[in-house]
Amino acid sequence: MSNPQRAGLPAASPVARPTVSSVIEGLRLSRAHINILIIAALGVAFDSFDTYIVSYAMPSITAEWKLDPITTGVLASTGIWGMFMGALIWGPLADKFGRKAGFSGTILGFAALSGFTAFAGNVYQFGVLRFVTGMCLGGMIPISTALVSEYMGTRSRGRSVAFITTVWPVGLLAAAICSLMLVPLHGWRVLFILGVAPAFLVLLIRRKMPESPRWLSSKGRLGEAVGVLQILGASDDDVRAIAPDEDEQKIPFIVLIQSSYLKRFILTAGYYFFAYFGYYGFVLWLPSILATVYHLSLVTTFTYTLLVAIAAVTGRVTGLYTVERFGRKQLFYIGFGLGGVAALLFGTITNPRYLVWGACILSFLYEQGVAGTVVWTAELYPSRVRATAVSWSTSAGRISAAVSPIVFGWFVSNQMYYAIYVTMAMMFWIAVGLAYFLGVETKGKSLQELGAA
Repeated sequence: MSNPQRAGLPAASPVARPTVSSVIEGLRLSRAHINILIIAALGVAFDSFDTYIVSYAMPSITAEWKLDPITTGVLASTGIWGMFMGALIWGPLADKFGRKAGFSGTILGFAALSGFTAFAGNVYQFGVLRFVTGMCLGGMIPISTALVSEYMGTRSRGRSVAFITTVWPVGLLAAAICSLMLVPLHGWRVLFILGVAPAFLVLLIRRKMPESPRWLSSKGRLGEAVGVLQILGASDDDVRAIAPDEDEQKIPFIVLIQSSYLKRFILTAGYYFFAYFGYYGFVLWLPSILATVYHLSLVTTFTYTLLVAIAAVTGRVTGLYTVERFGRKQLFYIGFGLGGVAALLFGTITNPRYLVWGACILSFLYEQGVAGTVVWTAELYPSRVRATAVSWSTSAGRISAAVSPIVFGWFVSNQMYYAIYVTMAMMFWIAVGLAYFLGVETKGKSLQELGAA
């Protein structure tokens, strides 16, 4: 038999071996994908619930322990400081021990610590427990995002992450409902007892959530990765002669402040910092503001915040629809731009009848802006620096979210109530300015076009 090369014929091109990533890209959404998405969404909702119950407990805690506004603000922010630390710690842990282990660990951690918090006897015990609880809460969003992105192909990844973003205010809504129904009868501690419930989600994780096939491949466990791919819907032909993905180069943080990425990092870290300052300062203080500044009863306060939570869910759902129709920047212009105007108007309302409408409009607007921060950030960086960029940008927001309740508490203690709304508006508008002058619209553009492949 003659040799094709000797006969002057072109050699046959070698057939590229499939990789874990290429197989994932070719899979359709299966029942296993849906189960993973539901579990991840439940984790985010529970994380949100545990984050917000402290704000609903604060009016009762303030009265029971006779706290001044600054101390109230410090207590409200201790969990956020813990979330800042947790965001830095849980990422490396999930890289070392796996996404599934990290996901389960954060849930068990904040569920157990929430139960202990129900028995706190003084300010110091409460503060320490909330800080440690926050360290577990802070790992949920980075790990759940990694879970979804590593199981899903490109066609489904964006919508899946956006779905998780939409679920966040559902936890706020659940916290508001539980506060209205239970706190007036049983006191604030019942909220933290309910915070133990997410621990049961771990049973569902063990049964329905396999380990990330991308993570398994990166650890040299290709056989286990193949098993997971088949659970996700891959056929024997799909995984025959499969090859591991090439390890991505790990990029140090210093790269983000070099010329290639500096402008985008200023944008993402900046809008997280300024937007979250106004957002968390108001959200964590809202029940206390209604109860102490406007002198509403506890039942009326929780009824109003329940309606505000419904408006928040509506805002996130609206953002989920408009982000692909009108782009990412419009979420900032509408959410934070008009949200700043709404904040200034809200501060002038004195009639309780109109107060709830103002709060609902404000919530509907700024929740769209917050949704924009999550969706936009990952699209602005290439994969080799994406995790680092998202982590550190989010951490900038955690810092401001921890500081703002203290600042707002100082305003309340000095009866500078309108300064709260002026500060909110200024912070929101700075985030809008960053989006306008530094932002690159990503709607309808591939990652290659954006320099983020």
